[in-house]
Amino acid sequence: MERIRAWITWARRVAPERYLLLLLVLLAVGLWMVAWRSLPRPLEVVSFSVGDGDCFLVRAPSGRTVMIDCGSRSTKKVGAQVIVPNLLLLGVRKLDAIIITHPDSDHVNGIPDVLDALPVDRIFDPEIPDELTDYQQVVALAKQKEIPRFRARAGELINLGGGVRLCLLAPVDPLITGTSSDTNNNCVVSLLEYRHAHMLFTGDLQREGEQALLARGGVPHAEIMEAAHHGSHNGSSEALLDTVKPYTTVISCVGDVNSGHPHPALLARLRQRGIGILRTDVLGEIHLTTYGKDWHTTSYRQPE
Repeated sequence: MERIRAWITWARRVAPERYLLLLLVLLAVGLWMVAWRSLPRPLEVVSFSVGDGDCFLVRAPSGRTVMIDCGSRSTKKVGAQVIVPNLLLLGVRKLDAIIITHPDSDHVNGIPDVLDALPVDRIFDPEIPDELTDYQQVVALAKQKEIPRFRARAGELINLGGGVRLCLLAPVDPLITGTSSDTNNNCVVSLLEYRHAHMLFTGDLQREGEQALLARGGVPHAEIMEAAHHGSHNGSSEALLDTVKPYTTVISCVGDVNSGHPHPALLARLRQRGIGILRTDVLGEIHLTTYGKDWHTTSYRQPE
């Protein structure tokens, strides 16, 4: 009680103008916080550095998030040791959706750790028949956690709010058969749209899958394009590049000559067309942002 009385006595002795100053400071801080929260936020795409694998995060201005693939052949425990910590650092506490482009391990073996760490609303899966252990683990865990799985096919739209949407362009029924890799050629291809800004995600699509996609028509221009199949020689064909006409490509790769990722032939095709190259093996984690027109790139080093 004595302490309270002493505090009241001290407060009465403080000059009134100091209370006014404190009030003005608090008001200024409050107004700044309101103004900061009301600022428009960009659409953000993150290409994580996972070595020989793939993992993209799409975060819309609305705050909705989609992760496209999560796996690696060269980085052990990529989900737990790379992706989950980076998602948390980015302030991501849940995922509205995960898109599995196809069941190969280098695209899915990190997903179980993500499912264990963060709430996930839904999974889009092309449901290409495959008995790979990593893929079956994802399917079993999604079922255990009662996460709805949707069959991914061309024509589906994922609405991320505020004019941002992810349009699925492939695969279609019936699935392609008799190719050099039916799994790769039936992978999910998607186009991210926000006003006048576009990015094409190609997964591990190879030439046969690209030819089928182009034959159906409707492949749009996109300023940013993921180089198909980690920059392999059998993806991102001349025909696809000349149709999409990207300004910049993102290559998620390990940079190992023996793996052919990225392949010199693909790099030559890009350079011949004056297309910029962003490689995770060179730049590490790559951030792409746009307010609906121009794209801006952030990385540790300058792009090629």
